Amino acid sequence: MALRPYMEGLYQKHTDDLVGCAEFVALESGQVSRAGYDRFLENVIRTHLKSPQLLAFLFALAPPRAAERLRHNMLEELGLDQESGASHPSLLRVLATEAGLGSVLTQLEAGAAQDLKKMVEEPLLFGTLKEVGFSALVEICAFEFMLSRVAGRMARALAAHRGLSARAIEWFTHHSEVDVGHAEQGFENLDAYADYYSLAEEDARTLAGMALRDNVFIKRYFGELPLARARSLL
Repeated sequence: MALRPYMEGLYQKHTDDLVGCAEFVALESGQVSRAGYDRFLENVIRTHLKSPQLLAFLFALAPPRAAERLRHNMLEELGLDQESGASHPSLLRVLATEAGLGSVLTQLEAGAAQDLKKMVEEPLLFGTLKEVGFSALVEICAFEFMLSRVAGRMARALAAHRGLSARAIEWFTHHSEVDVGHAEQGFENLDAYADYYSLAEEDARTLAGMALRDNVFIKRYFGELPLARARSLL
């Protein structure tokens, strides 16, 4: 199966909508208050603190062709890969501390845990675990695609307009580098998953469209109101 042309188009559209939304434009151009930058940082931290757990779920479902790649990604997130350095959640905690958000870090961690709990407890949109897994893979690959293209821009904006140090923004600069490879592997993982679990291409596209029916980047990083504005422009 060759899902890449469809998935790449879908991911690029969501990425373009993110960088074109008013909130991102303001963030990148310095037209945001300190409180606005802090809300963005809090949303990023809360969104990604539980990434290792989500990758562990995908590794549990991984088809043979994708298992080693997903295992490597999971270990890298945990800081257990030989070349990965610090775990990604620890980089997010450094970001919070360096940005003066240490006082709300416990709240952000509790929120991230609640988000994960909500995902588990909510009624399933899909009939089988293979469909749940594919949809989760679609979303994780979407973030890797977007961050490989946009995380560097976020880092530069935060350094220039929020005054954050290189140490503070390491999570962003790291993802601008490593997610280039992860994004490429993501397309291979999607094909491997669909082939192994006998997902017809039409069904895979339908599931991907359902998983990304909203712009998850705008929703997670800026909130429901900017998402609603983005919907109104479609």
